Amino acid sequence: MPFDAEFTHDAAQAPSAAQRLADRLMGPLPDPDPAWATADQGRLLAWLFIAPRPCAALDTLIDDEG
Repeated sequence: MPFDAEFTHDAAQAPSAAQRLADRLMGPLPDPDPAWATADQGRLLAWLFIAPRPCAALDTLIDDEG
């Protein structure tokens, strides 16, 4: 049965093919400008959804919400 298969920690940490592709395409892009977080929050959220990464723009977005 599929649920009887042994679960390994390494398998859970392996990135999916989609994540590897996103990393390859979006990784070289520079971080967004922190002013973008206040000017166009929706667009920044869409960008971060595609290329999630810690950056100053994300910090600004979180601080503006709080």
